[in-house]
Amino acid sequence: MSTGTSTVATNPIDNVRRGADCAVTALIPCYNEEACIERAYREIAAELEHFTECEILFVDDGSTDTTLEKIKAFAAADERVKFISFARNFGLEAAFSAGFKYARTKWTVQLDADLQSPPAEIHTLLDKALEGYDIVFGIRLNRRDPWLRRMGSIGHQLVAQKLLGIKLPLRASVFRLVRTSVARRIVETNLRSPYFIATAPLVGARYIAVPTKHQARVAGVAKWNAARLISHAMDLWIGFSIRPLALVHLTAVVAATASTVLLALLALGWIGPTAIAVATLLLGSAAFLGLGVLSRYMIPALRVRSELPRFYIRETNIPIDQADDLYGSEQPWVGTAQGRPMS
Repeated sequence: MSTGTSTVATNPIDNVRRGADCAVTALIPCYNEEACIERAYREIAAELEHFTECEILFVDDGSTDTTLEKIKAFAAADERVKFISFARNFGLEAAFSAGFKYARTKWTVQLDADLQSPPAEIHTLLDKALEGYDIVFGIRLNRRDPWLRRMGSIGHQLVAQKLLGIKLPLRASVFRLVRTSVARRIVETNLRSPYFIATAPLVGARYIAVPTKHQARVAGVAKWNAARLISHAMDLWIGFSIRPLALVHLTAVVAATASTVLLALLALGWIGPTAIAVATLLLGSAAFLGLGVLSRYMIPALRVRSELPRFYIRETNIPIDQADDLYGSEQPWVGTAQGRPMS
């Protein structure tokens, strides 16, 4: 890998991206991806042959299968491969936060290990970024995900943008190319909810979304399910808007007014016990909904884990900050390609 500082973008003859302005880190968060990690490495490594300055950074989010062992084998054979392995499963947000922190190039492109967004599309994102953008999000063309995932993803973003007034790039995916310095600013923000695409506009990042190809997962198991989609949506709605609180207040006013009217009608004999029972169920449901919304606003302040660092690193083959090291090494260290020598 070259260490030159030329800023020439692309040689039209050999289609090679040269210089620091085109230097790219391929960031791949992974959790139990042993079934597809080898294919991911092969295709990403082949695509990065078009870049003279690049690295591949795997962030293992506490995998319990052989994912980490396979990544270490890649690192032993390819000096471009760097890895970080968490002490436990800290979540996707922590994984890409660590990746952005330790990426060493001007640009970082985030890819999923399942390669549903083909590595060849990195060029599409970079071409647009070089027009003057800090972030280029991919919009999946002919998305090949289950219908629940597709509807849930676009649905919660539409609610956020149209009803709650949250500014975000609609239909943006996690396949994105980010100016690394800007990515660090975004993940360092101390917000209620770590939602990247909604935080980017708040810090003033220049962003755009472009169509990119999408393909079906060919190996492994998707980590998304209905419960995770709902939690993800609530993180966005509650973390970046106070309109749900206004809805709770409005519901309380309507419930109080309706209760007063119903009691008056019951006293006058205009309605019977059955109507009161039905109304009580409806008002009770509204009250519990309001309590649920309020609790979502309170959860971040009550979580003990919010006082802990976002992640701890158990193994890596790159220098890391002492604060991120599970073992609190007194001096920064660089492990072998296989990672920290374990005692």
